[in-house]
Amino acid sequence: MSGVDGLIAVVTGAGGGIGSRTAELLAARGARVVAADIAVDSGEAVVERIRSAGGDAVFASFDARDEASVAALLDGAVARYGRLDLLHNNAAGTHLYAGDTAPGEIDPEQWDRILELNLRSVLLGCKHAVRHMAAAGSGVILNMSSTRAVAGALDLAAYGASKAGVESLTRYVATAYGKKGVRCNAIRPGLIVTPQSAALHAGGDGHEKLLRHVLLPYPGSPDDIAELVCFLASPAARYITAQTITVDGGMLSHQPFHADAVDAADSPGER
Repeated sequence: MSGVDGLIAVVTGAGGGIGSRTAELLAARGARVVAADIAVDSGEAVVERIRSAGGDAVFASFDARDEASVAALLDGAVARYGRLDLLHNNAAGTHLYAGDTAPGEIDPEQWDRILELNLRSVLLGCKHAVRHMAAAGSGVILNMSSTRAVAGALDLAAYGASKAGVESLTRYVATAYGKKGVRCNAIRPGLIVTPQSAALHAGGDGHEKLLRHVLLPYPGSPDDIAELVCFLASPAARYITAQTITVDGGMLSHQPFHADAVDAADSPGER
């Protein structure tokens, strides 16, 4: 029996690379999954793949930025399945990051849009998940952070600040609701190759520059995050809460860097 067998899981941003793989792996291991996304076509495609493989999943269209939509998503999961065991707060949007620059250059309205999608949405998910989980006496919330939360750079200032906020919020949720049986952790991915990350680096060599600072000879994949989600959602992780777990191939373990400032011939082993 899998550690997530029989769990009721809501995965937001389920149409994307990490979200889709996480939804599929949870379902393959016996969880009943609500795959939620604002993008209907990609979300429904994930559900179809899960069902074709024999898994139990439904699609829910929602907007992570809208409180009523988030509440309806989680209330609907409980109405359908009777409880909520896991919320994977994964929704994000790389389409916003083109104007995310250094703090002295960013448009404050762009800053607000990015924090709305990456931080306010996580708050909304946590707020409405804990209503159900605290009442039931158990539940797991997993929020998505990024290595940008702890490593400064020459761009993506709003993104980094939003993810730092996610890590702080995670500790607050764990502190406020731990005694009611709710565990809350954050996952801090490094270089994870997805269609979204490829689009973010399109036209440049950002992936290659980042990979030179990974201590392993390969980048991460959505499977690396999905496996961690399954573990943290399982009883095997029952004593883990208020933590941020880094999945970055060791990238944050050594000298700070900025991808666009790294010389093509440079690598950690040559320093």
